[in-house]
Amino acid sequence: MNIENYNQFKQKFPLDSLKAATLRQEAFERFEKNGLPSKKDEAWKYTSVKSFSELSWNLATEEEFLSHDDMKWLSTKLSTDFYNFVFVNGFLNQTLSDELESWISIDEIASEVQADQKAVTEGGWNDLLVAGSAKQIHLKIAKGKALDKPVQILFVQRSNQNLLSQSIVRIELGENSQAKLIQNFVSLPSSVVSAHQNALNISTQVHLGTNSYLNFIQLQNENHKDFHFSRTQFYLQTGAQLLSLDLALGGQLSRHYLETVFLGENANAGVYGLTALSKKQHTDHYTFIHHQKGANQSIQHYKSILSDESHSVFRGRVRIEPLAQKANSEQLNNNLLLTKTAHADSVPQLEIYADDVKAGHGSTMGQLNADEIFYFLSRGINQTQAIRMLAFGYALELVYKIENVELQNWIL
Repeated sequence: MNIENYNQFKQKFPLDSLKAATLRQEAFERFEKNGLPSKKDEAWKYTSVKSFSELSWNLATEEEFLSHDDMKWLSTKLSTDFYNFVFVNGFLNQTLSDELESWISIDEIASEVQADQKAVTEGGWNDLLVAGSAKQIHLKIAKGKALDKPVQILFVQRSNQNLLSQSIVRIELGENSQAKLIQNFVSLPSSVVSAHQNALNISTQVHLGTNSYLNFIQLQNENHKDFHFSRTQFYLQTGAQLLSLDLALGGQLSRHYLETVFLGENANAGVYGLTALSKKQHTDHYTFIHHQKGANQSIQHYKSILSDESHSVFRGRVRIEPLAQKANSEQLNNNLLLTKTAHADSVPQLEIYADDVKAGHGSTMGQLNADEIFYFLSRGINQTQAIRMLAFGYALELVYKIENVELQNWIL
């Protein structure tokens, strides 16, 4: 893999902090030495990044000009019921975005943010991100504050070259605060026919304070030739409540790493994921639920709907530490294969070091029930439509986990 404009990027975005600049250089040197993960790494056993690594990439150094048609199309993605913030190539587009509120800012990357990239299995991507980032999106909800509308952060890329955009998002919820957040990744219609490809490398760290509540949705829907690599890390203090839904629909190759860490007791996390793929798309979900403290509950349920020659990977890891007594953890992965050439790999894992806990996991793979399809056919509904209706119903279960009608309707 070749980053063609790294020196130009560093000159354009110098870091004022000597420590941050040193960490950036060290990260780049590690990336040059170790490269990206490969299938030799256990956590990447079923996913190859060769198609990405064989290309030369340019780091995003500026927001690309959007045509009138681009602006018009993007505006259809912006609900007046949301706070909307649009980032083009990682840079805030002020025309399409709402005015920045007191609780959201674009800050220079700091040394403590760089040091927070701790997802060990994603090492090469973290190094690349730290080496090629200058700014962070910072959303901070004050103690006791409840946002009156959901917040949508919309990411889009446009370029006349192979472009790698990188973003760091840091979210902090104060004690007893509440928020609903959407991270939405889309491709412009014009990029589908472009000769160039886009890739996105993003890390989101979310800190939930005592008794805070967060409804978090990630919708990844880039076009079928783009690449997506994201990491989301949740840190829950005592009494924090998290509902997360990760929708993976786009890209030729995507990797989603999600980590949930319980730092206090009596917290609750519902972590859900839905993958719907076609053609030769490949999506890899790696989840890590880490019970460091006890008397917490975690539920993770991931589903995939696969057609054509698509491939879905789920690796769910739950670790319950010796001090995490009374922890309760459930894990389930279901895969619906619509064709004989679709493929799914499922690796549920439990690591339990406490003796007073509840923990279970399960995984299923199968096709649609022939009797159910016959039922539709007998009532004049053709097979294609029957499959769509059954698959849609299969997905609805997870959409309804989001306890907000407005967000459910937006997803649907």
